[in-house]
Amino acid sequence: MAIYSFFVYGEGNISLTGTRVVDGVTVPKTLDGLDQGDGSHLVGETLTINTTGRTEIFVDDNGSETNFADNDGGQSLDADVTIDGVTFTAGAGIEAEYQFVLRDPDGNLYTAIAVNINNSSPSFATIEAITFVDIVPPPNTPLEIISASEGPSNGGPGAIDESRLVPCFCEGTLISTDRGPQPVETLSEGDRILRADQTFGVLRRVFTTTVSRDELRCNPRLYPVRIVAGALGKDLPERDLLVSRQHRMLMSSNISERMFGVRDVLIPAIKLTALPGIYVEEDVSHVTYVHLLFDQHEVIFAEGAPTESLFTGPEALSAISPEAKQEILTLFPEIADIDYRPEPARFIPSGRQQKQAIARHLKNQKPVLM
Repeated sequence: MAIYSFFVYGEGNISLTGTRVVDGVTVPKTLDGLDQGDGSHLVGETLTINTTGRTEIFVDDNGSETNFADNDGGQSLDADVTIDGVTFTAGAGIEAEYQFVLRDPDGNLYTAIAVNINNSSPSFATIEAITFVDIVPPPNTPLEIISASEGPSNGGPGAIDESRLVPCFCEGTLISTDRGPQPVETLSEGDRILRADQTFGVLRRVFTTTVSRDELRCNPRLYPVRIVAGALGKDLPERDLLVSRQHRMLMSSNISERMFGVRDVLIPAIKLTALPGIYVEEDVSHVTYVHLLFDQHEVIFAEGAPTESLFTGPEALSAISPEAKQEILTLFPEIADIDYRPEPARFIPSGRQQKQAIARHLKNQKPVLM
């Protein structure tokens, strides 16, 4: 299952102009889908975000796709979430009911999606929040709603996806090599990188992506996760480690062995933020991410801690640049085969299993590296 997230604003955090008549009574307009669920009742009104506060929603999607869509029965909450004081439990269905375009006084355009957690009948009768696609407007700015439409559909382009969030290291991270620890940005094709079995793997390609301050502000999912020195256990990592949210770290413990039948499993860094000393780092002006590609998925060492290399699964290939994707497909043409199923270096639990494993480590006060 694909796990992804996006940030929403509840209706309690926005202002909306306009009124409508219900049973002969004039009441303020709301985001609710009303009869058709296509958002057309909002066109011509003005919406204003009243806060910088936002809530992150984690979605467990069907298969490997990461499109947040309308009428997709495979989408559900991966974790409990509270919006406007109401808590929705993990497993509840969730969809994108309609999308609309807004314009600020300077003529800048923004695209938003109405988020519907399926707790009503018909399902479109309530809209719990909105989320913005790509660019988030500043708070306290009046935004005129100029168009609205049903969807987005699952067959179209991804409205909310994990773009650019494939596993990668931040610039400055020390990677274990045959020459000792080396900064990740200095590595190149042909370098020999230490693997979990204490042999060396040959690095095939290095891909680099820089995210600016404005991009970070507009898409908070691009902020890295900081793993403070020693937070994983066994005094690891040796120094603070910064990785992308979806970068998986090795969990190796008696708890994982009892849960999954294997001691070593890979867990995304964002899921590890439930543990002390691991958090999303927003105090950065920009981020340079570095992806390391080998002939196969590997467990390597960053700041001494076991972690993964780039995994050529569907999410990774859909998130990197077209140029990088073409280069990978040239190196590994078998990836383009419709039946291709990449082999992970270690077992990767489902989203709910990851949450349960981390909760058990917290309850028993055990480190993830034992």
